[in-house]
Amino acid sequence: MQSIPISMAQTLQQHILSGHYPGGSQLPPQRELARQLGISRASLREALSMLEALGLVEIQPGKGVRINGPHSGRARMHRAYATPALGTLSPRQLIELRLVLEPGWAALAAVRADDSGLRQLQWTQSQLAHALARSDLLAAADADLQFHLLLAQLSGNPGLVAMARQLELAISHSLRLPFAWSGADNQPVREHDAIVQAVCAGDAPAADRAMRAHLLSAARRSGIDLDTAPGATAPDATAPDTTAPEPDPLSFRLIPPPEGAFA
Repeated sequence: MQSIPISMAQTLQQHILSGHYPGGSQLPPQRELARQLGISRASLREALSMLEALGLVEIQPGKGVRINGPHSGRARMHRAYATPALGTLSPRQLIELRLVLEPGWAALAAVRADDSGLRQLQWTQSQLAHALARSDLLAAADADLQFHLLLAQLSGNPGLVAMARQLELAISHSLRLPFAWSGADNQPVREHDAIVQAVCAGDAPAADRAMRAHLLSAARRSGIDLDTAPGATAPDATAPDTTAPEPDPLSFRLIPPPEGAFA
């Protein structure tokens, strides 16, 4: 069952994408909007924060909430994100952190996931595909998050599972950025499919590579170019890529040893 903030954020998202709240307009005052929706102001604030992460609205202290409309406010996507556990991280730093962790736990999942876990992974992937097919960016971002957290769980390593839970809010924020930049792009589905195929095949190196490629692609969809120095301007992620692939800037790998290697 969805939480009230997610449900309300999806309702507001539909109103924005349908033009009921046109770009450049202001939402009703939060007290009035919460009354209209029949929710608490705390739930409304959380819903608006989700929409702001997607770039659909801009919360202006003392001025109200401005509607950006889809695919606007891209410069805002590079603001730093404050986390209780890690302090303040830029979107680039979040991607770098995920590049250290997630290919490793995907590789471990490939050699440790059982049939039940693989079915759950496939089902979670299908939820992302369905959400993007109906342009529900919030549901897509949530399904994306559950996919990544599930891979940590399937790694079978309690330390990685604990780290994933600790980083859940930061990862969730990082996952919303590509949707804010490029909207209901089907590319994440194709990239997830490659990860699922590798994990289901028990191919740890392929799972590592597929996750790494996915994260680097997500960074580009967020306007983050890891091949440039921090602070440099990234190229337009929507423009055709005519350059040859650059070497992976983060080349370390975590490939699990065979089961029983250290028994």
